[in-house]
Amino acid sequence: MADGTDIERRNDPDLGTLNAEAPRIGARPGALEPNGGPSEATPKKPERRGHRFWAAVLLVLGFLLTPITIVVLFAHTEITDTGRYVATVKPLARDPAVQRYTADRVTTRLFENVDVNQYVKQALPDRAQVLAGPLTSALRSFTHEATLRVLQSNAFQTLWVEANRGAHRQINNLLTGSKSGTVSANSNGAVTVDLSAVAQRVKQRLEDTGIGVFSKIPVDKVSGKVTIFQSKELYKVRRGYRALNRIAFVLPFLVFGSFAGAIFLSKNRRRGFVKAAVAFTLGGLVLAALLSVARGAYLGEATSNGIPHDAAATVYDTFVRLLQTSVRSVLAFSIGVVVVAVLAGPSRLAVWFRTTVRRGVLWAGRQSDAAGWTVLGPIALVVAHKRGMRIAVGAVAFAVLFLWDRPTPMVVFWLAVLAVVMLALIEFFGREQLSVGGAAPAGP
Repeated sequence: MADGTDIERRNDPDLGTLNAEAPRIGARPGALEPNGGPSEATPKKPERRGHRFWAAVLLVLGFLLTPITIVVLFAHTEITDTGRYVATVKPLARDPAVQRYTADRVTTRLFENVDVNQYVKQALPDRAQVLAGPLTSALRSFTHEATLRVLQSNAFQTLWVEANRGAHRQINNLLTGSKSGTVSANSNGAVTVDLSAVAQRVKQRLEDTGIGVFSKIPVDKVSGKVTIFQSKELYKVRRGYRALNRIAFVLPFLVFGSFAGAIFLSKNRRRGFVKAAVAFTLGGLVLAALLSVARGAYLGEATSNGIPHDAAATVYDTFVRLLQTSVRSVLAFSIGVVVVAVLAGPSRLAVWFRTTVRRGVLWAGRQSDAAGWTVLGPIALVVAHKRGMRIAVGAVAFAVLFLWDRPTPMVVFWLAVLAVVMLALIEFFGREQLSVGGAAPAGP
């Protein structure tokens, strides 16, 4: 028995024809679209397959250039900035380990140029010749103590600072190998500081106490040079420095250009931003690890050449102190960037954080409006351009940090705090205008 559908098909030939043509019509996209014509298919945006490769290349390039750039900028600043160099070496004059080592060197140089034992024997009667050895040792100890007191005096602290300030032009000798000036490096890779003035002060103090055994020693015989570093690899460092010094100005732009290019080529810009910050952080961590390895190598070289371990450690830590500060600043900046990028993302934590901040701002606005503080009401300019102002705050904060002369971790921290305060003010004065009933209008 035929059902109603079959009866309709037999009674309506056009309907049967349409049913027969339906599979072919359905196979043509857009054949039954309105307006009697096929719809225009939206072209699918081609995926940037090659961009992922080049973004990865730029990330690796930025990662490799980060530690190199920090070291080059540090070395360049130490050579060209007198104030920075003086601030670096100033703590050495007050360090007990360095003072003891310097006193040992000055005392040794004094006794190498005078036969003190023979001098004591001539001053003693025949029956007291057996006391020559103990008296020589006592005189050596007395000379060492006198030298140490000179090094611990405020006058020497001033002498040390002024001597290094005046000799700052000679700091290039560390990399060129010149032997002139207060700071020099010899052919064996030994870096020395000339403390001739200290030896002269010690001689004068001994003469004032009646000990004139060293009075006839020429100044050039008691140079008082103190070796603070010795490595045969120093000349390789010099060659590398001369090459890198030529591009010290370009390197920072190459680093940030690499990371900016990687972000631009990333399919997800926010994730690309996070990856760039992580690569920047890893570059700083690699430099911190290399500084630790270099410290061990330096201490090995120094102690093998007769420099006490504690004095050598103090010298190394003092010279790289500001470089380590730069590394910590890089890490602080990178961590801040990662936190901002994560909180700006679509994660549940980020959405909760932004929602909580917005609710807090609206609550504060309602309280302000209820109290009649019209001066704290929404500002039309801020409401209209709130998004642009947020971007401007981030751009200005980054520019200030980039142009800051040697920012410290505290500078990064307080700059971040200031940026957060500015963003909070933008949210507060850019909040939705409350209606008469006291509720904010519904937003998207």
